[in-house]
Amino acid sequence: MEFEYAKREWAKGLLYVPILPVILNGFPVGQCLVDTGADVTLLPMELHQVLGIDLDKEHPLEFTTAGGENCYGIPAKEKIEYCIEHSGFRPLVWKGTVFFVEGQPTVLLGQYECLSEWKVTLDGKRRKIRIE
Repeated sequence: MEFEYAKREWAKGLLYVPILPVILNGFPVGQCLVDTGADVTLLPMELHQVLGIDLDKEHPLEFTTAGGENCYGIPAKEKIEYCIEHSGFRPLVWKGTVFFVEGQPTVLLGQYECLSEWKVTLDGKRRKIRIE
């Protein structure tokens, strides 16, 4: 499956970033940022209610952001189902652990039980991401 990068504006002009359309527990959460530097998948705290996911508040983990700040992620009690669909292809479906973070503005797809499950190719020149 191959997907286009998303176009974003920032202070220095245009930027193209790798995103994937992800469905979590049957709910389409939209375009999720592929973050190859993230250890785990991080979701906005508000999504746990939308997805009907119970949180394991007894086992939060501390993470350090790319900017050097610390934040706490609360894991889901159970693994969730990821799904990526693209016309003409069979859906990619798997289960993995996610963490919910207060103030997290977007879904970040990280390595543990997510990106590590597939062969992911980033083609910056063509502004495409391939997952297989």
